[in-house]
Amino acid sequence: MPIQEITLSDQEKKIVEETQEMLGLSSMEETIEFLARERIQEMLAKLAGQELKSKRHLF
Repeated sequence: MPIQEITLSDQEKKIVEETQEMLGLSSMEETIEFLARERIQEMLAKLAGQELKSKRHLF
């Protein structure tokens, strides 16, 4: 995955740290990568579902 620098507020850092602890991950970077992958997968699934729905309406 390409390196992308992000800036987090203190509140966001706290949330990432809490999430890191809950998931048992070793670093903030690993946690952010995990969350990004999860979100991308959610969005792809949603887009795939929309694509299927729109094709059904064509028939």
